This record gives sequence, C-alpha cells and structure tokens, in this order.
Amino acid sequence: MSEQVFVYGSLKRGEPNHPWLDGSRFLGRRRLVGARLHDLGPYPMAVAAAAAEPEPDEPRAPPEPALIHGELYALEASGLSRLDQLEDVPREYRRQRWRLSDGSWAWLYLGRHEQVIGLPLVPYGDWRSTPVFSYGSNLCPSQLARRCPRWDGIGLVARLEGWRWGINKRRLGRAPGEGAAGLVRHSGAHCWGVVHHHSPDDRAALDHCEGVAAGHYRHQRVQVITGAGERLDALTYVPTPAWRAPGLSAGGDYAAAILRGARHWDLPEAWLGLLEAELR
Repeated sequence: MSEQVFVYGSLKRGEPNHPWLDGSRFLGRRRLVGARLHDLGPYPMAVAAAAAEPEPDEPRAPPEPALIHGELYALEASGLSRLDQLEDVPREYRRQRWRLSDGSWAWLYLGRHEQVIGLPLVPYGDWRSTPVFSYGSNLCPSQLARRCPRWDGIGLVARLEGWRWGINKRRLGRAPGEGAAGLVRHSGAHCWGVVHHHSPDDRAALDHCEGVAAGHYRHQRVQVITGAGERLDALTYVPTPAWRAPGLSAGGDYAAAILRGARHWDLPEAWLGLLEAELR
C-alpha cells in the first residue's frame, strides 16, 4: 500500500539524502501549518508550534510563522521503514501523520522542543531555498529559467494585498520614459503574481538582475494568499524611492515578457485585462 511522506530538509531534491527516496513518486511542493523549522547546521528539524505561545517579556521581531515548505512523495511501506532508519526513529525524530495545508495527510518526521532550544529558525520555513513572489518580467518562464538555472519550473499563483502594481521603476540605459514593473504600498489595492522557490545561488542571480546592490530594488517580505486561501510569507523586490518615477511605460519586449508569463501561469482574467491595458 502506498504511503505519503512530507520532507523538508536533506531528503528534498538536490539534497544529499534524496537518494533514500529512490523508487518514490514526487507529488509536488506542499506546505505544512502548525510547525516551525529549526536550523541544526547540516540539516533542519521540524518541531510542532506550541498551542499557546507566551507573549515575550520585551518587544522583539515576530517569530517565523508556523509554516514549513516541503515536498510530498508517495512511496511503499518498505520505503518508510528505510526513512525511519535514516531519521533514527524514535531517538532523534518521531514519525507522525500530519494534515497539510491542501487538506491531504502525510507522514512527517518531527523533533522535540528540547532539541532545538537556542537554535535559529529557518527563514520562511524553507530549507536552502526562498519563496520569491514575482509580478513583472520574471513571470516569463523562459526568462526566469535563464536567470535561475536551478529553478524547478514550479510556480504557485498568489495574490498580494495592500500593494499597487505599476510601471514605475526607471530602467538604467534605456530610452527616456521607459520603465519596469514595481510595487507601491496602497491600501485597498492588490497584485497577482507567482511564488517560485529559489536556491541561494539563483536568489543571488536575481539580486544582481534586479540591481539590489546598486539600490534599484530592495527586498521586501510580504504575505500572499493562494487561490485556495493559504497565507504564506515570501520575498519580493520593491523599487527604491530613488528609482521610482511617474509616467513611465514598458518597452515592447519587456511588456511582452510580462504578458507571456501572466498567460503561462493562467493569472485571473481580470488581472490579465489590467496588464494588457497598462502595457499597451
């Protein structure tokens, strides 16, 4: 009988223990709510979030949300037995069935609170990758694949509330008045885009393309909402005030890349109509 297992660390694709999943079937990326991922150095450990977490004695940055990004696999019971050996069940980890954010159930390897005292949390709950919300020309899969060769081609359509989309970022070395897509905080506005997961190398490549070091765009942590109503945090790129300007328009190739991407990911028709009107 086939079983499902949710993996979040060294068993993921491209990680050193992935061969332990030989013979399994990859079912896609999934998310798990109600646990946090702690960084043990060579690998992470998921620990269930406390049912009632005490208020801190003094103000500090909010903790990472109790959400973990991972991968779902189908495998035989004998495969689970092998994973139990790898994870040293029950001494280091325990195996527990957990309901994922899409409503499905899967096995999960969990640690205990006392094992992670003082250890940092994994940013975004995403081991060795970062969820990045794309809303401009990086929606175009061929462009994104060129910039990020380790990208797996998977994307999650999502909506960002409280930000207004527009062609409002000046482009260096382009004709006067030519601009790129950017976001500006605006109550009541929203923007549609796609969340991709990028390795550290690919994220560094995106930083270079977006001119982060030169002050063109900056990193912004945002919360997006998927079509199924899931809420998750992601990184996105927001133009800095020094590089924003009104009255800009997109060049032909740039506009075409955005529209190709929007159609590829099947963004909502109303949003596609807005893009087509803005990019004419």
